[in-house]
Amino acid sequence: MFRKQPPPEPSKPGQPTQSQSLSNVTLTGGMVQMGQAGRDLQQNQTGDLQTQQQGLTGAEVVTLLEQLEIAVKSAAIAPAQQEELLDYLRPAKREAAKETPSKELVGQNLKQVSETMQTLKETTEAGKSLWQTGAEIFKTVAPWIGVAAAVFGV
Repeated sequence: MFRKQPPPEPSKPGQPTQSQSLSNVTLTGGMVQMGQAGRDLQQNQTGDLQTQQQGLTGAEVVTLLEQLEIAVKSAAIAPAQQEELLDYLRPAKREAAKETPSKELVGQNLKQVSETMQTLKETTEAGKSLWQTGAEIFKTVAPWIGVAAAVFGV
């Protein structure tokens, strides 16, 4: 047998109604703050997340990619592997330096770099060290490109 539930009590005067709503929200690497009213709590959170994500400039991205290039050149890995990494890293760096870079192209090249570095990480000690350097750079550059760092395996 089912019992009929009593209807919810209407709000008593002086008691705040509680509701939380989110509208038109797209988050990538962002944060939403929510609260629970004890009395009269009203929160508004606005901001241009796109601007927050893309806080890096193209010049800063180029500097980071130059650091990665130096790490690749100094890593004790096979010359063929080193050249493969540089073959993807150089065009990414060149594109990032443009006045209006194609971030998609930068991202595609860096994805190739990260995949090669992941393989090296699993097979050599030098690759593990190189991966640590690369992972930090990928995490920093990912929001500028407009992708999650997970795209690069970090």
